[in-house]
Amino acid sequence: MKISGEKIKGTISSVKEHWSKPPQGRYVPYKEILAYSVGGIGVKSVIFTIYYIGLSATSLLAGSALGLKNGDLVKLNIIATVIGLFLGPLRGYIIDNTRSSKGKFRPYLLYTGIPSGVLITIFAFLPFETMSYNQRLWALFVTYMLLQLCYPFYDQAYATLVQVMSPNSTERADIITVSTFIYSLSPSIMGFVVPIIAGYTGGLEHIGAYRVIMPIFGIGGALIGILSYTGTKERIIVSKDYTPKVPFFKGIAAGIANKYQWARSLTSWFILLTAGAGNITTWYFYYGIKDALNLTTEQQGVMNGTLMTVFGAAATPAMFLAPFLIRKIGKRNYYIMYMVANIFCLVGMYFCIEHIWVLYVFVWLRGFFNTFTLIADGAMNADVLDYQQYKTGERLEGLMGQFVGIIGTFISMGVTYLLQTVVMQNYFGLSDNYDDLYKLSFREPLSKGMIMIALVGYVLALIPFITMYTLTEEQHDSHIKVLKIRAALEDYATDSLSDGELEEAKKIYADSLESFEKSKAEYVNATGKERKKLRSKIKALEIVANEKERFNQPNMAAKVKKAEELLSHSIEELYGISEPAMDKYNEANALPEDTKEQAQLKSARLKEASKELDLFHKKAYDYIQARKLMKQVEYYSHWDEMFESEPEIIETVEA
Repeated sequence: MKISGEKIKGTISSVKEHWSKPPQGRYVPYKEILAYSVGGIGVKSVIFTIYYIGLSATSLLAGSALGLKNGDLVKLNIIATVIGLFLGPLRGYIIDNTRSSKGKFRPYLLYTGIPSGVLITIFAFLPFETMSYNQRLWALFVTYMLLQLCYPFYDQAYATLVQVMSPNSTERADIITVSTFIYSLSPSIMGFVVPIIAGYTGGLEHIGAYRVIMPIFGIGGALIGILSYTGTKERIIVSKDYTPKVPFFKGIAAGIANKYQWARSLTSWFILLTAGAGNITTWYFYYGIKDALNLTTEQQGVMNGTLMTVFGAAATPAMFLAPFLIRKIGKRNYYIMYMVANIFCLVGMYFCIEHIWVLYVFVWLRGFFNTFTLIADGAMNADVLDYQQYKTGERLEGLMGQFVGIIGTFISMGVTYLLQTVVMQNYFGLSDNYDDLYKLSFREPLSKGMIMIALVGYVLALIPFITMYTLTEEQHDSHIKVLKIRAALEDYATDSLSDGELEEAKKIYADSLESFEKSKAEYVNATGKERKKLRSKIKALEIVANEKERFNQPNMAAKVKKAEELLSHSIEELYGISEPAMDKYNEANALPEDTKEQAQLKSARLKEASKELDLFHKKAYDYIQARKLMKQVEYYSHWDEMFESEPEIIETVEA
């Protein structure tokens, strides 16, 4: 208790001392972290309120409150999805080209948050009672599309702002941890309060409930969200060395060649078939509890709010357990556990669907296991990007994401049509008769159908993941080791080594070789699980051991030959342009920005200088990559001197 008390006192003292001024080596004071985090409660409140306006029969607002037919909503959803294919790249282009004295992301917290809140509030107060069916349908669609122009900016600006609040990666991680904990209060509060409000305003299947909910959480949330704009700063540090962008189609081609990307994509596309099973939570614990427990509308709201709060709490123990499980069994097995556990839960839901409280237990367990994906998806995505960087030298976060996203969009459209039109509407008869969900005779077969489709989805998803996603923790560790070695080699070649960087790389290589030889010796006499474990370890360590011979491999030798041929010509001969100097960009970057006029001038000059550089790097991308490759060949030729000799000899080689 004494130690705990001392820690608490130390934390309080640190907060007081660094409330307005950040600690040594940090950039963000505590008051700014608090402003960002509390503002996040407002941002997330707006986002979760907007989610009520959905083009789906599973939306209580669209289906029950407005009485819109399932088939019509599916058609409009397809139209909106196609339009969304163009809106996504447009949003990225606008944000990437934002040059404002207020920053790159903060302006959108102001310009899109309040309009989003106002828009959903206006929608709630439209005179739906006197509107025709088509008027209600198109009012929903137009509002939905207008929101697509606002809230994605709002959500993305908040999520990305933390990445530019500090250039310190450790500090960014700390801010994300604190802010996530604080702004997660928003969905918890809404999950409890919204059903209770709805219970006293006619229920979520009546428009009156939304005329209370949307002003409170829409406009109210947007006002709180302003804190994340007024209380924060962007601290973007621009390097003097310009990094060329990967051309769009070259990035797409690299993504297509990434086998682990395909494994994860195929898996996620099959998992889309499980979307229908998620509706069972609403069908049984909104409609079903009123029918099964004979509740009034007010009691229904309180009970639904309570059950949803308990359901939301399933994520907490799962998140605490996740780091332990990942360390114990690895991310691949952790993800397999998530899918197998879901199959178990769905089987339980199917056979216990007549017993509402047993069903709730399985639904809760499914919520627990689904939380695993929140951690696993991001972690595995980072591993795949590390592999991509190891294979090609490029990360390609955006380009690989767009490739998967475009294909996934069309697959999602097909799955949506299958579930909502073919199955729900045509087979089970759910169109605009949402009150039938209060009847067990209608609710049960529909739910069982969704469970069976979800089971098929998870079983199919296991196949590509188990067979194609073979990336182990040991292999990923070796990829990171190689990337560190390559970084040290490049920095050595450009005389920009940081303290201890080359020494760390040398140690990584020496330790890996030692472990590699030791593991091979132990493998000879090993049996059973130990032999299998050593085989996996040896395979991973080969990645590091073989790095020395990187340019002796046939595929790399072919690349070198092609690069030599390209570099035998000048840039002027190949592209009809000259390579621009960095002077103009560096001069613009050095301009002051203390006043609004200075900031505008700097922004304009940087934009002008960047255009020239962008044009060059776009046209001469292959030439630049060839030049970079030949530099790598040069410093790999000194591998033995750099990694197997003393520091004095290394300096001689450099000279």
